[in-house]
Amino acid sequence: MRRSLMGLCVLAFLSQITHAPAQDMEAYFRGKVVSIVVGFGAGGGYDGYAQMLSQFMGSHIPGEPKVIVRQMPGAGSLAMMNYMANVAPRDGLTFGIPAASTAFVSLIGSEREMAAAKFDARKLGWLGSLESFTPIALAWHASGFKTIDDLKAREFKYGSSGPASGGESYAELMNALLGTKLKAVRGYKGSNEIALAIERGEIDGIVGWCWTCVKADKPQFITDRTALFLAQIGDRPDPEMQGVPFVLDLIKDENDRRAAHLVLANLAMGRPFVAPPDLPPGVLKTLREAFVATAGDEAMKDFAARTRRVINLMTGEEIDRLLAESYALPKDIVARAIQISAPAP
Repeated sequence: MRRSLMGLCVLAFLSQITHAPAQDMEAYFRGKVVSIVVGFGAGGGYDGYAQMLSQFMGSHIPGEPKVIVRQMPGAGSLAMMNYMANVAPRDGLTFGIPAASTAFVSLIGSEREMAAAKFDARKLGWLGSLESFTPIALAWHASGFKTIDDLKAREFKYGSSGPASGGESYAELMNALLGTKLKAVRGYKGSNEIALAIERGEIDGIVGWCWTCVKADKPQFITDRTALFLAQIGDRPDPEMQGVPFVLDLIKDENDRRAAHLVLANLAMGRPFVAPPDLPPGVLKTLREAFVATAGDEAMKDFAARTRRVINLMTGEEIDRLLAESYALPKDIVARAIQISAPAP
């Protein structure tokens, strides 16, 4: 009987906040703590964007709750996504930032990834993304790799935080369509650890790190010329990377290009923030509006400029549409995308 009464109370509460007016949202969030869960270790790009958002978003949520950040690394952020979908409270007080590629693992991931992903990305509460970016293939100056042809000639060992992190999909795409010999070395918690491993000579470089991340986190790689940029991997070439080969330009078969576009579709939502599924619509609407307002906050824009971060807003509604369109693509395109991107076991 007690459980039944508690369940009725919860249902009544959720019903009240489903279409709650602004003053109710203010009362709901006042005095609360909102947690942003990062799917990677501290110090990398995802953590950097979460830390930045946490400083400014609270003032845009009614009631001005405190916003904190915590890390939950594992399996290229699949661990955090499973937590968000199945464990995290569905009350709007917890959301996270995963690799954008995790939103596509149920569509074009490996068998292992599909089995590990206990969620439907289309049903999650996407708040929006703060950046779209261009991944790169980077080699350490002492590795001996200088061109894409070098990547075809011998094995290139790159650091990875897991098969769902995005980098491995890009590497497998290059292996399948360009004949490169990129091999993942797993076990790193994020790009910060991978960059240190590169400097120590443990690995040859990295695949999938974003150009803006290098500029923000390791600018000395550029100024000291200790890193060589071998390829840019995106849906369009970055104007700042003139002279660096653009992978899609190197793919000659049109069907392969279409499949590659699907593999790279997640790049439009490069720094996505996601809440659990089935949030009361009023709560999700409030968080989405606060997210958009924060992205336009002049103070955060100034902070981003000082820390060499880029803000390119994609709304939660736009992410919903991207996922719906991608999951509705013809089966032959999806099959080819799986064939060219599924990471090696």
